[in-house]
Amino acid sequence: MDFHSKGRIDDDTYDIDVDSWTSFDDSDDDYCYGCEDWTDNDGHGNCKTCGVKFDSIDGDAWATAHTTKSSVATAPTISHHGDIYGRSSGFTWGGGTAWWQRDTAGGSLSSMWGTGYSSFGTGRSEAYRMMKHKNHLDSLCKVVDPNVKHQLSFSSHRSGHTNMNTGRIVIDGDLLEESDDNLDITAGLAIHEKLHLVYSNELMTAERGMRERLCSGQGQSMLLHDICNIIEDEYIEKQLSTTAKGFVHYIEKCKKHYFEDSFESMGKTKDAFADLINTFMLFVRYPSLIDADRRKRHAPHIRFFARTMATALDSRDNTYIAMETIYSYLLKAFDKINEGSDDRKMEEAVAEAEARTEDMKESFDESGVDISDEEWDAIRDRIKAEYIKKMKDMRVDDLYESMKVAEEIVKKLTGEDVDESKFLPDALMKEIEELEESDYSEYDMDKSLAISSRQTKITWQKAKSTDRAIEEYKQSKGVVKREISKLKKKIQLYGNSEKYTIRNQKRGKIDKRMLHRIPSGRMDLFKTVITKEDKPLDICLLVDESGSMGSYTMRQARNAAISIKEALADNEALNLWVFGHSADESKNGDTEMIEYWSPSMKDRPMAMGGMRARYENRDGNAIIASADRVRSETDQPQGKKLMIILSDGQPSADMYRGEPAITHTRKCVKNIESKGWDVIQVGFAGSRSYYMEKMFSNWIYVDDTDKIGDKVSKIIRKVIKI
Repeated sequence: MDFHSKGRIDDDTYDIDVDSWTSFDDSDDDYCYGCEDWTDNDGHGNCKTCGVKFDSIDGDAWATAHTTKSSVATAPTISHHGDIYGRSSGFTWGGGTAWWQRDTAGGSLSSMWGTGYSSFGTGRSEAYRMMKHKNHLDSLCKVVDPNVKHQLSFSSHRSGHTNMNTGRIVIDGDLLEESDDNLDITAGLAIHEKLHLVYSNELMTAERGMRERLCSGQGQSMLLHDICNIIEDEYIEKQLSTTAKGFVHYIEKCKKHYFEDSFESMGKTKDAFADLINTFMLFVRYPSLIDADRRKRHAPHIRFFARTMATALDSRDNTYIAMETIYSYLLKAFDKINEGSDDRKMEEAVAEAEARTEDMKESFDESGVDISDEEWDAIRDRIKAEYIKKMKDMRVDDLYESMKVAEEIVKKLTGEDVDESKFLPDALMKEIEELEESDYSEYDMDKSLAISSRQTKITWQKAKSTDRAIEEYKQSKGVVKREISKLKKKIQLYGNSEKYTIRNQKRGKIDKRMLHRIPSGRMDLFKTVITKEDKPLDICLLVDESGSMGSYTMRQARNAAISIKEALADNEALNLWVFGHSADESKNGDTEMIEYWSPSMKDRPMAMGGMRARYENRDGNAIIASADRVRSETDQPQGKKLMIILSDGQPSADMYRGEPAITHTRKCVKNIESKGWDVIQVGFAGSRSYYMEKMFSNWIYVDDTDKIGDKVSKIIRKVIKI
C-alpha cells in the first residue's frame, strides 16, 4: 500500500483505516530537513550524515490536554485518493451538471459566456476584454447569494483579498490577462471569495476571541489565522453544494490550478514546521498530494489531523472546536521541533567568536605583533561577548519566522500571492477603472429584432462629468435659459390632482344644498366628488450622435436636451432619460449607447455637456436598447411612455444602410409601440420627410435647428395635455 506521485494507493482497497498510515517497513529511517532526505539515526536522535536533530515520529509526544479527545477519537477511513470526506477527485462537495455545462466535454465551463473574447476587432482595447470578464464574474458572484452585496475588482497594487467590512472582492487579474482559458479558474476564485462574504463574518468574531485567549505573540496569531483560514475555506465551499451546485465545478478547476498544477513548485520548504503546516493544508484541501514521503515523515500528525477533522465541517461549532484543537496541537509540535534551538544558537555564536579570534591572532602573528596570552584571553572574551549580544539582539519569535515561510506558500496556493509581477499594469488598471466609473456593460439584443446575427451587440456607458462637460453644460444652459423657464412654467402643475363635484345624483354623499327638495319627493339629493390625477410619464430623449451631426447641429441637439432636463428633472410625476447613440466606433456591428441623464444619475447632473458627434448610427437597435433601458430603470412600469428621437438623417452604419436599415428601424418602432410607447421623430438638417414617414408613425421636420428645443417642448406639452 503505497502512493504514486499523485497520491494514489497501489491496491484497490478503498476503506482504509488512517492509522495504517503509521506502519512502515523502514520505520528505522527518519527524515532529515538538513539533508532533505530519509537518513539513519545516530542513536542520539540526530542525522548520521549532517548531525541535525530529527523531528520525532512518536505520535503520542504531540498530545496536549486540549487535544486528548481528538487523539483518542475513532480513526476515520480514507478513500483511494487519501480523502476522509468522500469528496470527488477534485476535492469538492456535491456538484451536478447544469444545462449550461452539458456540452463542455471536459473543456471550459465558461464556454457559454466566455467564447470569442479574444476577437475584439480594431480599436478594442484590452481593458474592454477584462471588463467583460469582470462583469460576468460579478454576475456569477451575485447568483451565489443575491442578498449579500459585494464589489468585485482586479488586483492592482495589492494581492487578492476580500474585505469583510466593505464587501470588496479583489482577485488576481493576471490569470485573465494571460489567457481567456483561465476563466474557469478565476470564476472559482471569485465564487470562493463571495462565499467568505456570505459565511465568514461569524468566524471573524470567533477568531478574535480565540486570539485573545490563546495567542501571546505575532507568530502564534499568524498560526491561528492560517489554521482558521484553511478550515474555513473548506467549510464555505461545502456550503456551495447546497446553494449553487452548478458552481461547484468552478471551485474544482480553481483548486486543481492552485494545488495540483502548482504545489510541486510552490510547496517546497526546508523549514520543518512550515512543511508540517503544508501537510495539514493538503490534508484538508487536496489530500492526494500527500505523497509517500510526506505521509511517512508526518504520519502521526496526519493521524491526529484525521481524527480531529473527521466531523469538523459538519457544523459551525465543530469548525471552532477543530480550529482550537489543531492550533494547540501544532503549537506543541513547534516546541518539540525547535527543542534546544537557543542552545544551538549560543553554540554557533561562541564558535563564530572563536573563529574570528583565531583569524586575528594568525594575522597579528604574521605581522610580527607580540601580544601576550593574557591579552589574547581578554580580546577573546570581548569578541565572544559581542557575538552573544548580537545573537540575543537578533533573536526574534522563531514561530514568526516559520509562519512567514508557511504563509508565503499558503498565499500562493490560495490566490493571495503578493508577487508584484502579477499585478495588472497601471495603464490597464486606469482604463478598467474608467470603464467601471462609466458603468460599462454589454449584451446581445433579441436576435429576432436584429437585422442580422452580427449586429446584436449593445454596449452601454454612463457619461462622465468631466471638467469640459461641465463647462459645456453651463454655457448651453445660459443659451437656453428662456426656453427652460417657459417649459418649466408649463409643466410645473403636471402631476397635481384636481377635484370635480358632480351634483344631482341619486346616490353618493348627501348634498346639504339640495335638502329643500325633500318635500317634493325628489331623490336627486346626492353628490359625487371625482379626483383627476395625471398619469405618471416616462420620457426618453434619444439623440443621434453620428458623425454627420457635426459640431453646430450637435450643439443645437445638446441645447434642446439640456433645456428639457432642466425643466423636467424636479417633477416627481415625470421621469426623464437622455441617451446618445452611435455605432461601429469600437467594433463593427456594435451599437454604442451612452446614458447622459436618468433618475440614477443625479450624482453627475452636468454630464450631458459631453454629448458629441461620434461615428455612425444604427437607429433600430438604439430604439430597442433605449426602451429596454427605461424599462429596467423606471419606478413606474405602468406609466405612459414617450420616446422623442432627434436625428439629422437616415440610418447609416456597417451593413446597415438604405432600404434594409429603414425597414428595420420601422420594425423596431412598431415593436416598442406595441408595448405602449409613443414614438416621435424630430428630424432636422439632412432629414427627408419621405424617409421619416417610412420609419415613424409620428414625426415632424424642423427647418431651423435653433428651434429644436421649442419644438421638442411643444411635443411634450401635447403628450401630457397641458
